Amino acid sequence: MNFLKYSKLYFVIAIVAVVLSIYSLFAYGLKVGIDFEGGSLIQFDYKNSRPETSSIQNALSGIEETKNVQIQPMGNNGVALKISKKDISPEVYNNIISKIKETGEIDDKSISSETISPLVGKELKDKTILVVIVALIAMLFYIAIAFRNVSKPITSFQYGLSSTLMLFHDIIIPLGVIAFLGHLYGVQLTIPVITALLTIVGSCINNTVVVFDRIRENLTKDRKSSYEEIVNKSLNETFVRCINTSLTVIIALIPLYYFFNNEDGLKYFTLTMGIGILVGTFSSVFLASPLLVSWNNFRQKRKGK
Repeated sequence: MNFLKYSKLYFVIAIVAVVLSIYSLFAYGLKVGIDFEGGSLIQFDYKNSRPETSSIQNALSGIEETKNVQIQPMGNNGVALKISKKDISPEVYNNIISKIKETGEIDDKSISSETISPLVGKELKDKTILVVIVALIAMLFYIAIAFRNVSKPITSFQYGLSSTLMLFHDIIIPLGVIAFLGHLYGVQLTIPVITALLTIVGSCINNTVVVFDRIRENLTKDRKSSYEEIVNKSLNETFVRCINTSLTVIIALIPLYYFFNNEDGLKYFTLTMGIGILVGTFSSVFLASPLLVSWNNFRQKRKGK
């Protein structure tokens, strides 16, 4: 396969997807969850079997303050309600407990409530941003160091820069989708979603490094072919491996997505992971290495002038 034949088309698709994602982020914004904004947490245990989260959601649907409540099963019969509203009046609190008791017999001694400070949420938000920035910078320098002895014409720093740009591409698109779904369905940015984004970084950089490493090997073995021919050969040799690795993850994510309800934070973990893996596979195969070839061709043209 000639992977580089339609590289300009791949770049156009990627640019359009990134621009739309950035527009989504600015136009709709990310609806951050209780973990970042603070709110109220109510916990309780059922005496008998715990009902489905959908039943609990339906019981609370008439209460304005619980419009975007997160329902998290805990233990055998426990449930935690995460409510974005920070100050819940006694009347609303009693109404929530009353509606919950309609879904099953509650152990009154197990009922507890607390307020999650927005200061804690701000700390989590700052740490999350810091972790993402540090991860991207670390990836850049790791690739640059790992490929420091790579054969010319591309420098090791360009390999690192290409992989970092791909990580930005792989992260910004799932974030844009989350922002759009937040606008339509109230999907929130939560700790599980952040975990999925960081997992995407590790998974996608793995595929990219595999391709880059094969390019390095072929550059050492083949001194006669052009850089473009070597990159295309390397892509052909690693394509099936990259696709199989990503498909394995996707196959595992599909049943997880359907087993969780809309109120479960892990449902959006699997959704974010799935989008990120698909986007990351595309960037690892069709963007990262073709970008290196484009840089090399541009340099060659400038030399020719």
